[in-house]
Amino acid sequence: MQSENAIEIRGLNKVYQLYNRPSDRLKEAMSPFHRSRHTDFYALKDVSADIRKGESVGIIGTNGSGKSTLLKIIVGVLNASGGEVEVDGRISALLELGAGFNPDYTGLENIYFNGTIMGFTREETDARLQNILDFAGIGEFIHQPVKTYSSGMFVRLAFATQIYSEPDILIVDEALSVGDLRFQQKCYRAMEQLMKDKTVILVTHDPGAVLRFCKRLIWLEKGSIRYDGGVDRGLKLYEDYLIRQSIEESEGRDDFSFLETDAKAKDGAERPPVLPLAKDVHLKGSGDALILGCELDHASTGRPAQVVEPGEDVVFRMRARYDAYTPHPIFGLTIRDRLGNVAVGINTETLRCELPPGRGIMEYDMSFRLPPLNHGQYTISPGLASGVQDDHIQLCWADDAFLFEIPKRLRDIPGMTYVDEGSVESYQISD
Repeated sequence: MQSENAIEIRGLNKVYQLYNRPSDRLKEAMSPFHRSRHTDFYALKDVSADIRKGESVGIIGTNGSGKSTLLKIIVGVLNASGGEVEVDGRISALLELGAGFNPDYTGLENIYFNGTIMGFTREETDARLQNILDFAGIGEFIHQPVKTYSSGMFVRLAFATQIYSEPDILIVDEALSVGDLRFQQKCYRAMEQLMKDKTVILVTHDPGAVLRFCKRLIWLEKGSIRYDGGVDRGLKLYEDYLIRQSIEESEGRDDFSFLETDAKAKDGAERPPVLPLAKDVHLKGSGDALILGCELDHASTGRPAQVVEPGEDVVFRMRARYDAYTPHPIFGLTIRDRLGNVAVGINTETLRCELPPGRGIMEYDMSFRLPPLNHGQYTISPGLASGVQDDHIQLCWADDAFLFEIPKRLRDIPGMTYVDEGSVESYQISD
C-alpha cells in the first residue's frame, strides 16, 4: 500500500445469490448435479479507487447503487466476494443509527463501551467525555437506556462519540439527515474543524453538502463507478442522469405521452422537453387546466438547475393542458423553504405580462433573477389561474413540484435572505 493513500480498493465485487423461494436454496444444496436455482446480483462490480490521506470524498448514487455496501466492506462489517481493500489508519464510521450501541445500556455506558471498542483506556475516554456530552446536547437523557431515545437523540450521541474518537478516517453514511437542521450544520462545522488533515468519506443525497464539504466526488450506479473526479462536473452529470431517469419513468403515462413532442420556439428552433411532474406531486384547482411538467433552468446554459447560486438568472419552464378555453390566464409560482415558509411569490400579473388565451397544450418560460436566498433546500409550486390578480379562479396548482438547492456561502448567517452588500460607519463616543 502506498504511504500517501488512506484506502486502496482493487477490483472489489460483492455478489448476492437470490432465490425465488426459500426452498430453492435447499434444493440447490442437495442437488446431485449441482443444478443452480439462484441468480447472481452484483451489489458491487469491479470497483477500484484510491483515497488519499486528508481527502474529503463525497459518494453519491441512487438507492441500491452500492454505496452502503462499499462502506461496510471498507469498515470490515461485510466481506467482499472478490477483490481487496487495504486501509491505513483508524476508522470511525457512522453507517447506521446506533450501530455498535447496546440498546439496553445508557448513553453514558455506551460511550465507555464504544471507547473500549476503539481501544481507549477508561482514562482516555474520561478525557473525551465532556466534549462528547456537550456536543450531543441530550442532557439528563445520557443516563437513560438508548432504546428510549428518539432517532434524533440517537444520531446526536452516535456522531459525538465517533467524531471525538480522533480517527484517521471518518465515514458518515446519511446518518446526519435524521438530525434537525441546526444539528446537521453543527456536525458539518465539527468535521471542518476537527477533521483537518483527516480523511473523510461522506455519503449523502444532498448536493449542497457535497459542494460545501468535498473536493472529490465518486458516483456509484448499479454497483459500478460511473464517475470519479471533480465535484462540480460530477454533480452536473448526476443531475442529467436523474432527469433522464425521471423522463423514462414517465413514459407510457397518458398525461405525459406528448412531453417529448417537437415544440417549437419563436425562432423555429426545437425546444427541449420539459421535465414531467413526479408521480407524488399533489394537484388542486378547478380542473379546467392541468400542469403536466415543469423545471428550473440556468438561463446561461439552459440546463435544469438542481443547485442554483443566489442572484443567478434563471428560467422556470412549465407545460400545461387547458381543458377549457381561458381568455385571461395567470401563470405564477411560489418558492418555499424547507419549513414551508414563502420566500418568493411571482406571477404574470405582478410582472405586468399579459398571456395569450389558454387553449390546448401551452408552454411558458418565466425568466427572472433569483433573490439572494440563504443556503438550504427550496421547492417551487407553480399554478395557473383565470381572471386578474384580485379576482381569479385557481385552475391548477402543483404543490412542491420542483426542488432546488442554494449552496452554503463562505460565512454562515441567519435569515431567509443573505445580505452581503452595504456599508458600516463607526463613531467613537468615549474612551
